[in-house]
Amino acid sequence: MRISLLGPGDLTKILRFTKLSEQEINKLIEDIGKLIAKKGHEIVIIPNKGIPLEITKAYKKNKGKRVYGIVPTKDKDFGISHIEPYLQFIDEKIEVDTWYEAASKIASSGEACIVVGLSPGVIRALAVIKFHYKYRASETKIILFKNTISSPLHPEIEEEIPITYISSIKELENLI
Repeated sequence: MRISLLGPGDLTKILRFTKLSEQEINKLIEDIGKLIAKKGHEIVIIPNKGIPLEITKAYKKNKGKRVYGIVPTKDKDFGISHIEPYLQFIDEKIEVDTWYEAASKIASSGEACIVVGLSPGVIRALAVIKFHYKYRASETKIILFKNTISSPLHPEIEEEIPITYISSIKELENLI
């Protein structure tokens, strides 16, 4: 199974808006990476700083199978020089033209998408998946750790994007 990972680039968002401590977030990150590696799944990330990269490091540390990185190789607005230090954590590039395309592709790049925390980028990636459900018959399972966000997503969003809220690694283990 291929699993895409979403989360904010800034870990402090989770600290500021939830009741989790830095130690609890770091344990969750470690446990997610370890579980995905143990199950033999592959992961897909946008190789940039933040939660997905930290889960990737834990995944690699636990002998994870393969990491795909969505990389906007032709983006003229922002380029990729700021992510070059993180390319070492991916095994294979999935090349797209722009950052906008990368954000549109990430959530639907796996059979499941694990979400740890929210940010405008995460919301954008989730919003775009609506069109994958509608026009591409996507079956990507969106799994969101509810303890990493301040409140559930609005019903207007949940109506069009089926989200499974979970609270524990055990629940995640049963879903992937």
